Amino acid sequence: MRLTFILLLFGVNSFAVGLVPKQCIHQLAYRHFPPTEATYQEVISQIKLDRRSLLKNKVSIDSCKAYFLDAFEYDVFPHWVGTTWDYNGYTNVPGEGKLVACGYFVSTPLKHMGFNWNRFKLAQMYSKKIAETLCADVTKYTNQGEMISEINKRDNNLYIIGLDSHVGMILKSDSGTWFVHSNYYGNKGPDKEIAMLSQALDDSGTYYLGTFTTSENISKWLNGTLIPTTD
Repeated sequence: MRLTFILLLFGVNSFAVGLVPKQCIHQLAYRHFPPTEATYQEVISQIKLDRRSLLKNKVSIDSCKAYFLDAFEYDVFPHWVGTTWDYNGYTNVPGEGKLVACGYFVSTPLKHMGFNWNRFKLAQMYSKKIAETLCADVTKYTNQGEMISEINKRDNNLYIIGLDSHVGMILKSDSGTWFVHSNYYGNKGPDKEIAMLSQALDDSGTYYLGTFTTSENISKWLNGTLIPTTD
């Protein structure tokens, strides 16, 4: 992650220099890159240091956003794989034997990365309310394919998506468009699926989609600005 951070400061995309093997870039039905050798706490501590450096060096919002998306996909998310879904799960630590509900999987990793909110209050909101609390541009869709087609036309972003009875994130990155969520199918837990092939996403009749990695939110992340989580 440190090398990726340095490259971003100089405006170089990590994919261009081969940090991710070419055979790993194509889409699979689901894909979990293994965690780096660093522990989860080491990863989070490094992100904290990098966030301070990005702010101190007045790095552009676009580069800060690229750093955040890269760190989430390749450094933070992999550590959550193996945590089990449970309706009442609220672990603050990922890993085998730990339980996490869908709302807590939205509120907790992003808080660990530096967003300032109450993870309990946020996770306990209705799915639509979570999207509306974190995003200013929530749009309602009733067709999964139409929604994903629209996302595919846009730049890379992390989205918050509220479903009929579930909540998660949609990640649009260089590697594809993914539904990232605590998967209740088979109590699988944190999962990263091709959005168009996700059964959990298909289960919903309505989709409330909001762009999370806006310039405003990235600025709040850099500065540690409190994001209220009132009912």
